[in-house]
Amino acid sequence: MVKTIGLKIYTPEKLAFDKKVYRAVLPDGRLNLTVIEDRAPTSLILEAGILQILDESDNVVERFFIDTGVVDIAENECTISTLHFIKVGTISIEKAENMLIEEDQAVDFYQMIISYIKNSN
Repeated sequence: MVKTIGLKIYTPEKLAFDKKVYRAVLPDGRLNLTVIEDRAPTSLILEAGILQILDESDNVVERFFIDTGVVDIAENECTISTLHFIKVGTISIEKAENMLIEEDQAVDFYQMIISYIKNSN
């Protein structure tokens, strides 16, 4: 039986993601935090960056841009509250640049997206 964890991601507007996953890698400053089944309970402030969902072979199956927030991990559930959550590949540089103008409180988040897209091309 494949071991899984529940991953829920909330933005101010809604529950943005709710899925059982094998493994999640969260941005946590210079290092990443890997969430696996039976991980010790943890609560911490989440850095903006790339959240990765991995399969049983440790291959990345999904990537998301995630803004700063908080994460609580306990009893095989990982719950994240963040301001912004966007699937990689669903936002263009042009859209991110427009969001820089519209959301002055999220400048660093959209700059991160622009840099990521430019560096992956």
